[in-house]
Amino acid sequence: MSRRLTGAILLTAAVAGGAAWIVRAQSTPAAGAAADEQAIAAAMTRVHSIEPRVGAREDERAIENLQRSYGYFVDKAMWREAADLFADDGTLEIGGRGVFVGKARVLQYYTWLAPAGLKYGMLYNHIQLQPIVTVAPDGLTARGRWHFLAEVGEYQKSARWGTGSYENEYVKQNGVWKIKTLHGFFRMYTEYADGWGKSAVPNTRPEKALPPDRPPTVVYDTYPATYIAPLHFTNPVTGK
Repeated sequence: MSRRLTGAILLTAAVAGGAAWIVRAQSTPAAGAAADEQAIAAAMTRVHSIEPRVGAREDERAIENLQRSYGYFVDKAMWREAADLFADDGTLEIGGRGVFVGKARVLQYYTWLAPAGLKYGMLYNHIQLQPIVTVAPDGLTARGRWHFLAEVGEYQKSARWGTGSYENEYVKQNGVWKIKTLHGFFRMYTEYADGWGKSAVPNTRPEKALPPDRPPTVVYDTYPATYIAPLHFTNPVTGK
């Protein structure tokens, strides 16, 4: 900007990570006014190019917090809170038990696993790692992949390690991100006392006591088999 300019115009464009992008321009009725207007127009163009990127990053952070909240709720057997993270028509599919449709059925699935609220001796640790979130250009839908590590058991009765991945879909409704599809793919479950070198628990299948609304979208075997859930994203280097 020219140092000759005297009048002040302040344009605040977007906020990213708590820091504001600020463009300052000054104007004068002198001969340089046309150049000033061009500079302001260029600054506004940059502002408009930044806004979508800032918005996408904010969406990514909101989705990551959404999914992390799910993990903490599962840790504590807070089933209703976990179900409330879903859209009204959201679906849940974990392992091979089939697809459960709608928040009420999601809640029914969780309470079938165990009563709500941690009881003495129960462990449901659910650690979620390595998020990759891809927001659609319209900013209304997204997909995400996560790795999970589970420690599940009951004191002096059972103990298991589990690991796998999520390939989820998310939807923004009235400005709030919700889980549209939660699909948990088991990679391995094993008895803690034996470890994966000696013991491998087979994948789950639909239960007669809790029939799903839809059959499993894919039937697969867990470790020592090598099924890999399809990736929703491309290689960030090759684009393939």
